[in-house]
Amino acid sequence: VILLLMTDSVATHPAFRSAVSTINNTEDIDDLVGSALVYQHMFDRRTSPWEMQNWDYDELQKFKVKLNRVDRLYYIYHYDDEISSRSYEILVRMDYKEEKLFVHLAAGCDFTGFDCQGGGEIYITRNPNIFLKSVVGQNHNPSLIYNCLLEDGYRVEEPTQFDLSPRKMWNSVPALRFLTHQAIHKHQEHLNHYPEVLP
Repeated sequence: VILLLMTDSVATHPAFRSAVSTINNTEDIDDLVGSALVYQHMFDRRTSPWEMQNWDYDELQKFKVKLNRVDRLYYIYHYDDEISSRSYEILVRMDYKEEKLFVHLAAGCDFTGFDCQGGGEIYITRNPNIFLKSVVGQNHNPSLIYNCLLEDGYRVEEPTQFDLSPRKMWNSVPALRFLTHQAIHKHQEHLNHYPEVLP
């Protein structure tokens, strides 16, 4: 028995653009991650601590990715081994109440489906810098997403190696050393009175 699951709508946003060459419209997105979108009511919702005051708790918890409102696709991932697990991930920009939101949806389930052993998270931000520096990871092709944001007129900081390192490494000695070197390099004109001392 094949169960066909459809999301709210697969109509493509009139200004839709994709950074993924194999995706041309929201129907293509639906083909890959539509079965996860059907269960998004089960997923956790998160936003940055700086934006929590901009959300009513219930509104945040009821937020859903609606494909007909997605105008930018930055990244998409779908894995299904047809035996034990399925994984889904998208990074998009979408219209929401007269503004643009950046959204990261990551979900997965085992062979029994989302009803038994599945879950996910939807991270929402209005801020393109938070999106680029806190949500986008190395496996998402951050330089491509950075250029897409620039093309759309956003003033965003280019991610550094520190930004792109895994969060578990942020408090490690190598990461802190790198941060120190980065700070010295950034302010080297103020440190020229120590020419004999290597950073």
